[in-house]
Amino acid sequence: MTLGIFGILLLIGAGWFFWNALQSPYRGYSEPAKRVEVKKGMRTAAILRELQAQGVIRDEYVPLIYMKLLRNRDSMKAGLYEFKGPTSAVDVMEKLIRGDVIHTSVTIREGLDRFAVGKLFSDAGFGTEEQWREATDNADLIRDIAPEADSLEGYLFPDTYKFDPGTSVARITEAMVNNFRKNFSEEMALIGTGLTMHQTVTLASIVETEAKLPQERPLVASVYLNRVRKRMLLGADPTVIYALKLSGKWDGNIRKPDLQIDSPYNTYRVPGLPPGPVANPGLASLRAAAAPATTNFLYFVGKQDGSHAFSTNLNEHNRNVDVYQRQFYRKQREAAAAAAPAPPPPATATAPAKRSPIRP
Repeated sequence: MTLGIFGILLLIGAGWFFWNALQSPYRGYSEPAKRVEVKKGMRTAAILRELQAQGVIRDEYVPLIYMKLLRNRDSMKAGLYEFKGPTSAVDVMEKLIRGDVIHTSVTIREGLDRFAVGKLFSDAGFGTEEQWREATDNADLIRDIAPEADSLEGYLFPDTYKFDPGTSVARITEAMVNNFRKNFSEEMALIGTGLTMHQTVTLASIVETEAKLPQERPLVASVYLNRVRKRMLLGADPTVIYALKLSGKWDGNIRKPDLQIDSPYNTYRVPGLPPGPVANPGLASLRAAAAPATTNFLYFVGKQDGSHAFSTNLNEHNRNVDVYQRQFYRKQREAAAAAAPAPPPPATATAPAKRSPIRP
């Protein structure tokens, strides 16, 4: 009888110890927060051993018993986890079972080319710029919708992306291309310009880099489409910049000699659209390229408020250039000169003359 009571008490004591070990908050690290990476393929025992070594749980054995006896059908998911403050072992394990991992966010705005996209992701810890260049050089992900494409330029859809640390470059590029398909799938069937899918994305990339106001995107698209149909030079600076980037000559400034670079992307020398996109356009520019406004415009020039003045002939365009560019900057220079303080008179040791001498 005594042994039976002792056994019961022992079981009660062991149960209390077990439950207390699971439920008691613990923090064995000095930092404000502790991050622990659970790698794919790690066994439960190895995960708990790492958590104990990092000071997240007090010991590894009681949690292991808990997982084996009570949660044997559940598994801890790989990823990077963050722990703050005292946390019970049960809460730690539940967090890993749910997969509450830390995601790194990267925002890709409209109009960035694939090299800028690669830099943003590499700066956030996802691969290197060279890996991004190699991955986006391969157009296999879009071969079915753009067989003439030679890279993923134009198809890395601008958005805010969240990935687990360590996500591969290949996985991210696939997600971005899938996002493009998801957002532009309906418009693919509505392209009414006679352009191919790839040509439409190429036109959209130029519109994205030229148009500042949303309402002007269809107008800008109409200008370039009209020029394409007339076999005129597009004369788009963003295409020259892209040519310079491909050749490794871009230094942040475009100069007059750059307009003569020998490249199929140089629309100052080669008529028609370039062979591919020069940036990654957003949905508004893609829609504008698929269905441009119906106009006779062939030219546009930027105003100082971000809008453009559009014209149908060269004489009208030259007048707009004079009004919105030359006269504006001339007035700016004149105003700056008038506002500048007068230079001080030269120092002299003698009193100034009452009359100025006669100059030759």
